Amino acid sequence: MARLAVQAEIIKLARILHVPEQQLAFMHFLEPESLRQFRFAILERLQNQQKKRFRSLAVWVSWLPRWISVFWVKHFLDPFIVAQIAVYLSTESSYRIARHLPAKTIAAIAVHLDPRLARELLGYLTTHQITDISRVLLQQRDFVTMGRFVSMLSDTVLQDVALIVENESDLLEIAFYIESREQIDHLVHVLPRPRIEKALLIIGDPEQRQMWPKVLALMSYISYGLKQELGDLAVQQGEPVINAIIQATQEDQLWEDMLPVVACLSAQAQNFVANLPALRRVEIIRSIVEAADRCDLWADMLVIVNYMQDEARDVVAAAIAQIDEHVLHHIAYASLLRSQWEVTFDIMRRMPAGKQQQCHRILDSYMQQLDPETYQYLDALLERYQIQSSFTGRESQGQE
Repeated sequence: MARLAVQAEIIKLARILHVPEQQLAFMHFLEPESLRQFRFAILERLQNQQKKRFRSLAVWVSWLPRWISVFWVKHFLDPFIVAQIAVYLSTESSYRIARHLPAKTIAAIAVHLDPRLARELLGYLTTHQITDISRVLLQQRDFVTMGRFVSMLSDTVLQDVALIVENESDLLEIAFYIESREQIDHLVHVLPRPRIEKALLIIGDPEQRQMWPKVLALMSYISYGLKQELGDLAVQQGEPVINAIIQATQEDQLWEDMLPVVACLSAQAQNFVANLPALRRVEIIRSIVEAADRCDLWADMLVIVNYMQDEARDVVAAAIAQIDEHVLHHIAYASLLRSQWEVTFDIMRRMPAGKQQQCHRILDSYMQQLDPETYQYLDALLERYQIQSSFTGRESQGQE
């Protein structure tokens, strides 16, 4: 589960329900996609509650002369009601009204409009209309609404809208609320590279500390290839920027979001990050280990530990030793998936004797199920790391 994605969904849901975000704190354990589907279900429920009324109003609006409909929408109808009526109007009818409305009015309606129903209407609006509406929403600091609709814009319109968003921090706010995570990659590709670099550098500005999680969100939302590209770009900014990322991640407990990012870095960048002094601090390593275990990220964690030097590995081993035995099962399974047995055995040999015995028992259960070739490979690794397996059938297995 990505904590930042959950946070974005809860903010959107709280807005629909007109409640403070704190009242939905109990939902933080849910998956982002589950919250997203729940939010859409709430929207449909609200629409269906007065379905007959809104449908009748839509018929009435369609029947009236256009100038009267525009007059009523401008001066008498609540934006929420207009958004619900729009569900039952054809796209052409909606546009014939929208083209005569000021940007401020359309922006107020957009706050309540289901983005799934607005894609065709956006295709009818001119670039000038869309940029005017975006300018209003930007002035109102309504990044939630902008994020909900920005993924539906064409590349040309998106570039024009980006031009009116002068601050990179505002771009990060919009990206944080983008409805479709797949579209964030596209947004990053469309924006000029200098703007992306400036957005990343916000993480090192203490005066913009409240924006640091939004930078982390951008890096965690994007695809594998972009994670490596932007992650390496961040590493190129030097140790102060990476230390700021580590500090923000630790303070806000966002390791479940950042571990996959670090695991996607190039080998050179991973080696740099894994051996920073900050990642030898006991409290940070403990938080990373706990996040890896809680969110099933051991495969990513082992990739990172593989680049760590002795001092950092000692800290990792000590942190793992403080967690219940179940963590050892998770590590063994991740080692099997990623063929990371060498780093696993190296961590294992650094643990206290009692914990090593637990590792032996778990390892033996795996070795009994291995083919002879893999068994012999692991047996050789055990000897190299001076770890004696307690599996009594070892010799016979090796002879088969």
